[in-house]
Amino acid sequence: MEALFQMSAHTPPQHAPHATRRQSTVYETYLRTDELLALQKSEQERLHPDELTFQVVHQTIELWWKQTAQQLQAATKALARDDAPAAARALRRGWAAQEVVTTALRQLAFVAPADFLVIRRGLGDGSGSDSPGFHAILRAAPDLWDAFAGAVERAGATLLELYAAPHAAPALYDCAEALTDFDEALHLFRALHLKLAQRNLGLQAICTGGTPMPALEKTLRDLLFPQLWQARDQLLERVQRESGITYPVTGPHSGHGQA
Repeated sequence: MEALFQMSAHTPPQHAPHATRRQSTVYETYLRTDELLALQKSEQERLHPDELTFQVVHQTIELWWKQTAQQLQAATKALARDDAPAAARALRRGWAAQEVVTTALRQLAFVAPADFLVIRRGLGDGSGSDSPGFHAILRAAPDLWDAFAGAVERAGATLLELYAAPHAAPALYDCAEALTDFDEALHLFRALHLKLAQRNLGLQAICTGGTPMPALEKTLRDLLFPQLWQARDQLLERVQRESGITYPVTGPHSGHGQA
């Protein structure tokens, strides 16, 4: 990769005397940069200079979600053949991709609310809920869960047993935690997306696509793999029952609870 970015000691073709047309480099041809960099509005077409940021951020996210869906599918296939270590590696790659996604999304925090409202006119009724990458992840999740649940069943275990004795089946436990990491990462993305919408539009706005802000808040309750979180409830209940110790239920009027 380093060689791709080495500077040539020779005068670049575009600066050479009498050059009429620069020939594409191997790097540009392989990555199809001419097409890639033409996917954003030109300077003359933009409603605001930050429309470039808006488009680049969302295009970046779509590319990484395409990669994410591929990793989820790879994990599904690995689990179907009971190769839990390979599945865990694919899941960790899918999880790591979300770090890039959230970092890209944070760039939108630099866009002032007044400027965002200008950009929004160009988006019309377009909505992030129409994202093909996000929908690809949602489509991949049920098959992934079925493959994982099948692997756990073939191992003669239950999800609760997996969490009660993580060292008994470490590869499957590793997969369970990788699935949890991914679910958590997507949940944090939803939260960040919500806060960006609120800082640009306010707390009671109707978001692009016609979604009220309070309805967008409700998506924070959505989980890809709720069974993984329920297993923690079940483990706590079991430990409390076996130990005879109960803890007070925390609520809006019970002060700060401790884990």
